[in-house]
Amino acid sequence: MSTAIATGRTLRPLRHLPWRSTAAGNIALFAPGGAIAIGLSIIDGRPMAAAAVAAVVLAATAFIVIPALRIRTRLDADGITTFWTRRRFLHVDRDQVSRAVVRTIYNGDGISTNRHLFLLDDEDRAIFRMSSRWWTDEQLLTVAHHFSVPLDSQPHPVHLAEVRRTAPDQLRWSERHRVLAVGGTIAGGFLICLAFAWLVTAAI
Repeated sequence: MSTAIATGRTLRPLRHLPWRSTAAGNIALFAPGGAIAIGLSIIDGRPMAAAAVAAVVLAATAFIVIPALRIRTRLDADGITTFWTRRRFLHVDRDQVSRAVVRTIYNGDGISTNRHLFLLDDEDRAIFRMSSRWWTDEQLLTVAHHFSVPLDSQPHPVHLAEVRRTAPDQLRWSERHRVLAVGGTIAGGFLICLAFAWLVTAAI
């Protein structure tokens, strides 16, 4: 695909996935309990507690839904721009990218895989990355070809440990330090659950 054809095109993630049902399922985990707590707080004459629970529920809902609606990648003449919200964006200039690599990497279960596009600079560090978990293979290749740089496609699946050994600078911090990242995620999730449980209990 030539640069001229790709320029001006906007790519949107998740459109090939049943993300709406997944988002609804995640929201259903906490929304009913929050709704009950809000109702009881209002009945008991505690509007501040009800407002606090409502704010948490709305924030969690927005965190789940808004990215799916807002995220998009625009292919421009001078590179690409990925938008998360109206004000948060990442721009990659055409001259920043020296080559592109597409790898198939095993997920944490060691069975399923996802394709990953890495846009690399002169020092082989990743300055942009896309995954087939959110984007289609066609979209990954469209972005890669947009920069008109050498593309190295590695179709055989590899484990994350192999990429960590051979190209650590192309991975995120959480992928380079798996134990710390998993421990922090578990601890953070546990604290969030405790805080929400305390808030709901206080409202009741």
